[in-house]
Amino acid sequence: MIYLDNAATTFPKPNEVYNSVDDCIRNYCANPGRGAHNLSIKCESKIFDCRERLSMLLNIENPLNIIFTSNATDSLNIAIKGVLKPGDHAITTMIEHNSVLRPLYSLKKFNIETTIIPVNSLGYLNINDIKNLLKKYKSNYYKSWFKCYWNHSNLEPIGLLAKSLGILFIVDASQTIGYSQINVKKMNINLLAFPGHKSLFGLQGTGGLYISDNIEISSLKEGGTGSNSESIIQPDFFLIKWKVAL
Repeated sequence: MIYLDNAATTFPKPNEVYNSVDDCIRNYCANPGRGAHNLSIKCESKIFDCRERLSMLLNIENPLNIIFTSNATDSLNIAIKGVLKPGDHAITTMIEHNSVLRPLYSLKKFNIETTIIPVNSLGYLNINDIKNLLKKYKSNYYKSWFKCYWNHSNLEPIGLLAKSLGILFIVDASQTIGYSQINVKKMNINLLAFPGHKSLFGLQGTGGLYISDNIEISSLKEGGTGSNSESIIQPDFFLIKWKVAL
């Protein structure tokens, strides 16, 4: 068999993936953070180990700034709907996935404006198009969103521009994580969404979101967190708030 659909999901997976999944299901597939018994502790340890490995890959200082999600679509919805507020303005490009465009379109009813800028025939966006657009708006009144497409070299100058103006820089790394070098500090990335089943060679139904320090992000889901269970209100501190996404 010849498989040519790796951009959708990688196949086959390395044997280490099959063996690790089998080992987990057979030997320690318990609820992480929900108990003090050995299986729960081992599962929690494996999750933290994954966070540390991702942190080394992406140059993230604090592994707890990574949350795990169902896929990149889940991550992008959390990021986009979690940071944009009424009156904000988002900037994106014409070649985005619907996991970006549809959430942004749905936010129009909350008075959130989206501007779509063009790219050339190779998928490159011109940073001058962004600069010209920014001249029309005050930078502290809106957030910005940019796509991590195959033109990975665009990220650093765009990130630097966003940082200089105090604009949030959100990157969709669905097609690049594990394939191209990503440095969230050097590229000034505030939020990075990614799936586990593409170039990371994980399973479908896995993904993650990096959230930099000092980012105020609203909960997309409320539910069990493993602590503060007596409260009817979702905890607002970072680690517990996102354990529902582990």
